[in-house]
Amino acid sequence: MEFYLFFLYWPIFLKLMSRMFSRRYFRPKFVFFVGGIIIPSILFLRIIVLFFQALDYVFFPGFWRTTVKQPLFILSNPRSGSTFLHRMLEKDEQFTYLTLWQSLFNSILLYKLVMLISKIDKQVGSPLTWLMEKVDGHFFKGWDGLHKAGLRYSEEDEFLFVSAFLAPGLVLFFPYLHEVSEIYSIDNLPDYARKRIARNFRLSVLRHIYATGGATFLAKNAVAGGRLGIYKEAFPDMRAIYIHSDILKSVASSLSVFTKPWSFHSPDCFQRKYESMSVVKMVRTNYQGIIEHRQAFDPKNVIDIEYDDLVTRPEATVKSIYQYFGMTLSSQYQAQLTKDSTAAKSYKSSHTYAVEDYGFSSDEIERYMLGHSSKHEVLASAQAAP
Repeated sequence: MEFYLFFLYWPIFLKLMSRMFSRRYFRPKFVFFVGGIIIPSILFLRIIVLFFQALDYVFFPGFWRTTVKQPLFILSNPRSGSTFLHRMLEKDEQFTYLTLWQSLFNSILLYKLVMLISKIDKQVGSPLTWLMEKVDGHFFKGWDGLHKAGLRYSEEDEFLFVSAFLAPGLVLFFPYLHEVSEIYSIDNLPDYARKRIARNFRLSVLRHIYATGGATFLAKNAVAGGRLGIYKEAFPDMRAIYIHSDILKSVASSLSVFTKPWSFHSPDCFQRKYESMSVVKMVRTNYQGIIEHRQAFDPKNVIDIEYDDLVTRPEATVKSIYQYFGMTLSSQYQAQLTKDSTAAKSYKSSHTYAVEDYGFSSDEIERYMLGHSSKHEVLASAQAAP
């Protein structure tokens, strides 16, 4: 029996905590909000989920024998169409995917309890559904104009790693994440830790597939370049779609999105060049990691698509993916795809971003992304910046 529970990788967690109380970052509001609310909430939720995951072995023995065949991962730079593509593909019934609440409550037993509560809720007039809509509207309104977000909507698999404090997405809460560089590339952790994390990730996917009926697992992530080795270790036959995009635009957009919470909990760091390197390094690690692992994939298991093709010819692009992987395109999904593609063509982004707003030059970012300058050179410049 493969009974396994993984809690935290303590060396990274303790580094994150210690910097919170350093002279540079200690601020009452930051410590109260992140140290007193966010971190305890994540840890408390993790303890609850681990408890129910242990019960999964009691109530659903043998779930870990579930077959996972060629899961499909969408990889890209941040803000480069991965959500757009995922939300078109997820409407095909041959796929199963994580919603945000499922990534938060990754336990078969919790899934079953939530579905039972949802069924009862419908029978009594849906008061909990109404409450959920209010919660989504309040906590996720900051994502308006980016993509529809909420507990019931599909999301990245990022929280499966955030809950163990092993995800670049934590940059939302820690403006000094580049000072804890191991978190960007957990593929480089010691073998014992990496193997435990890979096994935990595999079990997380197994739980989801078992609870949702065994369809092909579909996932997307725009900051996973530093853990693709763990993905491959968990699922050696994984397939991948890589969306090529303008890296400079991705960095600029990422800086705007990922530093937004800083203006609330760490206003001193907002748009300050040194801290912004946390986001820049996150994008670079993802970008370089995808390039590195792209060469290691069996050619038949990975397809490259262009962002411009995806947004201008979404239906043709999706069809090319199905053809490449030999997947069946049902008539029902074909009709939905045509409808979604027509609607997508009318969308125009109203956002413009520039790396110069954060003290960087385009040339500086391009050289760093392509490996023509070292992080020490850019950090030296950033350290000197106000």
